[in-house]
Amino acid sequence: MTSNTNSSVAFSPGMARDLRADGWARVDLFDEVDSTNVVALDAAERWHLVAAHRQRAGRGRLDRAWVTPAGAAVTVSMTLPLPRDAATWGWVPLFVGDAVRAALAQLADERGADVEFVTKWPNDVLVWDDDGVESGAGADAGPGTGGASGDWRKVAGILCQVASGNLVVAGVGVNVAQQRGELPVDTATSTSLVGLDAARDEVLAAVAAHVARAARAWCEPVALAAARESVRRHCRTIGSLVDVHTPDGKVARRRGVGIDDGGRLVTTVPGERPGSAPTMAYSVADVVHARLGSCAEAGERRGRNADE
Repeated sequence: MTSNTNSSVAFSPGMARDLRADGWARVDLFDEVDSTNVVALDAAERWHLVAAHRQRAGRGRLDRAWVTPAGAAVTVSMTLPLPRDAATWGWVPLFVGDAVRAALAQLADERGADVEFVTKWPNDVLVWDDDGVESGAGADAGPGTGGASGDWRKVAGILCQVASGNLVVAGVGVNVAQQRGELPVDTATSTSLVGLDAARDEVLAAVAAHVARAARAWCEPVALAAARESVRRHCRTIGSLVDVHTPDGKVARRRGVGIDDGGRLVTTVPGERPGSAPTMAYSVADVVHARLGSCAEAGERRGRNADE
């Protein structure tokens, strides 16, 4: 592994201390690393948090590159205990994604920002963005948008990798300070672009606190049921049109109708009434990409699903 400089000057002086006070047993903050997930996987220590000012070779799901300008994003990996029941492991990326969503929503509430965050199955956090590139002619305006067109755009992604010792490394990337020209695709945005004025250290602290809370909850049966309900309630894929790209190269147009007890996305044929058409469930391993249809295409607006 490429050597890294610890105790980064890119983070506030008390950052590591504050994170340890929140229950992280080991905190490593770097100016630059190849990948925070690689550092965490090499150590494989429970309640270990690794964050970096910049990643040289960050990776996303399916080994996609994830590169951001230095200091523009939160790049953090957290090593967590897996749920006791292996049948629940498929939910872990969903639980982490919902925790990141909750962290960003809390920051927005604290600042009085009119910003709405949701998740997209299995591992993205989306935010309503009024000012991004339009996804199609006649895109719907959401309430409180002043008539501007907009759509749901990716603001954060999650990559979970199993480590030795029944541990999982949850890598989280949150776009914080990027401007339009610094984003890799038109379907991405950043917290600053949607009006959430929060420093990167504040986003990191909120994400770390919510993910730690989620990891403790998924080991308790009662809390686990509530966590599943929260995922389902905040998942934008449920009720939306989705193009499911499978490893054989095929694309199926479906409508998301739920998430089953194994964490699989349950879908049906668009246009059919719920319960009247056969369903098909997809696991993460079955899907290369699950792209949501545009709001214009689906007849959707911010804050509601098309079936409501």
